[in-house]
Amino acid sequence: MTPASPETQFYRWIILACSFLVLFVTNGMTLGGIAVFDLHLLDALKESTGQEVILQQLKFRDFIMFVVGGSLGLAAGWLADRVGVKPLFIIGLALMALCNFAYSQVQSLTDIYLISATYGVVLVLAGLMLNVYLISRWFEEKRGLAIGIVLAGSSLGNAFFPQLNTWLITTYSWQEAFIWLALMPAVLVPIVFFVLKSAPTNSNQPKAVEDTRDAPLPGYTLMEALKSRNFWIISSMAFCTFYAIIAMGATTFTFLRAENYSPQISASGVTVLFIGGFIGKLISGQLAETLGRKKVLLVGLGLMLTGSVALVLAVNFKHELFIWVGVVGFGFGWGGIYTLIQLLSADLFGLRSLGKILGAVNVLDTMGAALGPWVTAILFDRTGSFLVSFGVITTFLVIATVAAAFLDMSKAAYLQTQQGAQ
Repeated sequence: MTPASPETQFYRWIILACSFLVLFVTNGMTLGGIAVFDLHLLDALKESTGQEVILQQLKFRDFIMFVVGGSLGLAAGWLADRVGVKPLFIIGLALMALCNFAYSQVQSLTDIYLISATYGVVLVLAGLMLNVYLISRWFEEKRGLAIGIVLAGSSLGNAFFPQLNTWLITTYSWQEAFIWLALMPAVLVPIVFFVLKSAPTNSNQPKAVEDTRDAPLPGYTLMEALKSRNFWIISSMAFCTFYAIIAMGATTFTFLRAENYSPQISASGVTVLFIGGFIGKLISGQLAETLGRKKVLLVGLGLMLTGSVALVLAVNFKHELFIWVGVVGFGFGWGGIYTLIQLLSADLFGLRSLGKILGAVNVLDTMGAALGPWVTAILFDRTGSFLVSFGVITTFLVIATVAAAFLDMSKAAYLQTQQGAQ
């Protein structure tokens, strides 16, 4: 690849802003924003069906969403390599607008499960994986910083949408709130259509940066990646850490309430967790450029593991210090890991079949994400304590840390040499 023109150098930051907005909306609404509606949905289901619906039944929608997203990840990666991310983003955002509107009309759990399955399609077409793919194509220099900024959009979305949705519900009604929320992804569709380009080319004109499928790119094929040790190390880290991240994100409020904290303090604990994730994503992306990927990865895992151990101690000793050390450490470490796993996939396997490879990793990380909240809730229901739940999370983080120590970073250096030669 020849050096990018000044126009392309500037245009990639426009791509970054567009990607940030897409992830802000898709992840923010489907993960954090939807939880605000839970009590209203339970009341509506009871009224429409005449039967009591418990929270565990409603939360099964998250399991459905992640399973659908994980099962389609490899197909989405293949499509991204074939047609680029632009048409996939447009389809994903259009589906999200339809899902938000459909939520205003739900009458049964079946309706919610179907919408959640479609949300899973949205996350695979316009969520984490393809946004990382897009930014990896546009950024060679400062790739770590760029991926960190984009992933920070997910944290900001998860902090913003609960507040927005609460205001919409109190100002209008929960049904009207969903109708308003349908407009946000719909507005992004023309922006993506006119602004976003799937990848740069050697052309000096940013308008011509759409199709690079015929350009030779360095890197692994999917089959070559599947035969490499690094792929299985990254995949195992992704499964273990996403299990821990999503489980802790879904559990923190309930855990703090069980420790007799007020709803306001419990909500603050969740905010601290997400703010830590936001800062961790930005800092880790920049530090990865200067200190090295593997060092920052191991520090992030160490922070997560320290936080998890502190929370286990908090359950045992009922001491406030352990709780806040746990939440802060886990949050900062989480942000770093979230960024580094995506960055390492591009570094270690190159751009040749990056969409397919990210899709294969996505199958495992979304399975971990699907199991995390569900298994954590089951263990709590059976034991009446979070001790076993947090112990399982800690065990997964130990496995991820040991796996990270065996990453072979010489493969990344070899691919950079290849790309420089081209």
